[in-house]
Amino acid sequence: MSAAGTHLVLLLGAGGVSPASALAAARKVTSEVSVVWYDGGTPATAVAQLRADWGETFDGEWLTTDRHLDIPDLLADLHRRRPVHGVATFGEPLIVVQAEAQARLGLPGNPPEAVRTAQSKLAQRRRLREAGIERIPFREITGPADVPAAAAEVGFPAVLKPVHGAASFLVTKVHSADELLEKLHEALAAYRTSPLFDPEPSFVVERLLVGDEWYEEDGFGNYVSVESLVEDGRITHVAVTDKLPLDAFVEIGHVMPTSLPADRHRQVLDQAGRIIEALGIRWGATHVELKLTPDGPACIELNARLGGPIGHLLRATTGCDIEADIMRLALGRAAEGDYQATRFALYRAVPPPSQAVTLVRQTAREQLLADFPELAFCKTRFTPGTELHPDRPYSLLTFMVTGDDVKSCLATAERVVDAYEAELVSSADGSVVKFTPSAP
Repeated sequence: MSAAGTHLVLLLGAGGVSPASALAAARKVTSEVSVVWYDGGTPATAVAQLRADWGETFDGEWLTTDRHLDIPDLLADLHRRRPVHGVATFGEPLIVVQAEAQARLGLPGNPPEAVRTAQSKLAQRRRLREAGIERIPFREITGPADVPAAAAEVGFPAVLKPVHGAASFLVTKVHSADELLEKLHEALAAYRTSPLFDPEPSFVVERLLVGDEWYEEDGFGNYVSVESLVEDGRITHVAVTDKLPLDAFVEIGHVMPTSLPADRHRQVLDQAGRIIEALGIRWGATHVELKLTPDGPACIELNARLGGPIGHLLRATTGCDIEADIMRLALGRAAEGDYQATRFALYRAVPPPSQAVTLVRQTAREQLLADFPELAFCKTRFTPGTELHPDRPYSLLTFMVTGDDVKSCLATAERVVDAYEAELVSSADGSVVKFTPSAP
């Protein structure tokens, strides 16, 4: 399948790569770019500035909707006015409607059913079991009545997670049927007030994967992700991302290039390729998370999109823009990046306490940038006065450091975390909440 043209449509406004970064990448690919903006609560002034920047650079149309399911119809109408040759997005909530629009218009893209399977942690587990790739015990849970059977079939310790979710939202470890029931009640309440698009929450409970030590150096977690590009079914692995140890189930650190020994490196690439093929992904980017177990790499999940900070890390380590390559693939072109790492980079996130708090004061971003020249970027995510809730996936601070070796990156990241201070008070009673961010 090939798209003979240059009119690219970006679906923006629903997370993933920042809209400004997406537009910057698009400038490297084509000047004919339309935008479908999902109006999900971004401040109007920020949207107006983005639209103004887009209008100065691109030829196309800017469309807005607050109903993501309407996007395929919007693109069909746009296609009649101005033929569309590719559709790209980076936000998890929009990847299914992206695939539906691509299929409807005959454009390069994944089969919608393959994307739905990838987006569902339950359907993904079923497909991998059918393909003989994974044998992890799991069971769907839609309510308290399902708990006894799930406990008996899966066993403990186990992990409870939403069938549809992102950024470790509501993922929790459970050790007994009673704890599973308690966490399920909490998750059901939180899910119904979440910004996710699924109106009826369902969950999957699966046996906890036990990791092993695969590294010759200290400081790494026992899981990785594999970043790949797929062009009409042809898979190119562009990187393996090492991880820092988890904070509960929240990811806090990503490192490139990998420090895995060569034989271990090959094992994770081979397993990622099998998973991508089994799930029927044929175009675009994939982000496959693998647990490093005594029996080999085991699939945590596949995302049919670019993973979180991966674009930042690849630009820092290789100089390549994977976001631009994803857009090229959407237009039916070949990717252009040569993803050979020449230096190391570490992306770090600082999560808040596990209770509702209000941010009173924090170390200024400008101060951190002045104190640490190794910072490639640094972002404080919230302003003082913001109320933060533990049932939302977010971080107080994110930053990236670069260096000539992994040890220097790890050491610098630890110093940045130590230098960051945040004053927080309880949202319930206003009492001071002790918060000491620390390196893993």
